[in-house]
Amino acid sequence: MKSLNYNDVFLIPTYSTLESRSNVNLSVELFKHPTFHTIKMPIIAANMKTVTGAEMASTLYKLGAMGILHRFQQSQNEFNNDCQFLFSNNCPIDISVGVNNLDQLINFEHGELKPFLRSITIDIAHGHHIKMKNQILNVKNWLKKYKLNNQVDIIAGNVCTPEAVKELSEWGANILKVGIGPGSACTTRIMTGYGIPQFSSVLNCAEKKDEHNVKIIADGGISTVGDIAKALAGGADAIMAGSLFAGTKESPGPKLRRGNYPNETFYKSYMGSASFESKLNTGNIGNHTEGVSMEIPYKGAVKYAIKDIHDGICSAFSYAGAKNLKEYHKKVKWTI
Repeated sequence: MKSLNYNDVFLIPTYSTLESRSNVNLSVELFKHPTFHTIKMPIIAANMKTVTGAEMASTLYKLGAMGILHRFQQSQNEFNNDCQFLFSNNCPIDISVGVNNLDQLINFEHGELKPFLRSITIDIAHGHHIKMKNQILNVKNWLKKYKLNNQVDIIAGNVCTPEAVKELSEWGANILKVGIGPGSACTTRIMTGYGIPQFSSVLNCAEKKDEHNVKIIADGGISTVGDIAKALAGGADAIMAGSLFAGTKESPGPKLRRGNYPNETFYKSYMGSASFESKLNTGNIGNHTEGVSMEIPYKGAVKYAIKDIHDGICSAFSYAGAKNLKEYHKKVKWTI
């Protein structure tokens, strides 16, 4: 079978005994954290500079979804402020690190923030790599040293093959981000030729998740709510999206205006993490770029996007006769 993207796949309605989509429960126990282990819907805003800051993460938590803080803060103080904001709003803290250092983790070694740390995402474009292996070991050792190994999950990515699922799980990752190059702000496939169409990538990786005791986040390539339903149909435990949340009131960055009243339009910037603009902003202008920057029409509050996503997924589950994600994985059928 050829490899498939989301737009190559169609979900097949089946007999359902659900009387209403309101009977669907979208919650998923994604984490080991004793308090913040469950999210009410399997939706994660991408850990990108123009998508998820503290305000986005806090708002999504209150709406039943989640966001992972990006790793491109201008200073340690800015990172501290983001974490303090989440703490003050009684929110779990999900952070991102690269593969070169773990400087941010000093904030969680002692004190009030420590009980709120839920996950550490090790974030690189090509996760099936020696640097990922070494950094997972570093994070594992740090978690053990500060007695957080039973509280904090390691999220690692990105990968797109069952072989990578096997090896990263053996290295110590708990949750894997699946997707190489499918995002709208990513040009990896254009610049390098590498990547697997996203539905097939999720499907193939998810087939190995139980064997290797990991969970799967389908990351990228999602442009509609229907794509979320297809990613979950492929076996993902949750999805990660950037463009769905970029341009909302809660996304980092100013609301910009073009034109004058009464014909003005508003937009916000959306930058791939490996775009030239993002690297310029973080002082990495000498590095190879595999992303683009674009303008996203201003969308208003993120709660409206979440409402549409929630209702659409509930309807998708009802078409499969599934009242929760576990049943959906078993019952959903698809064709090409």
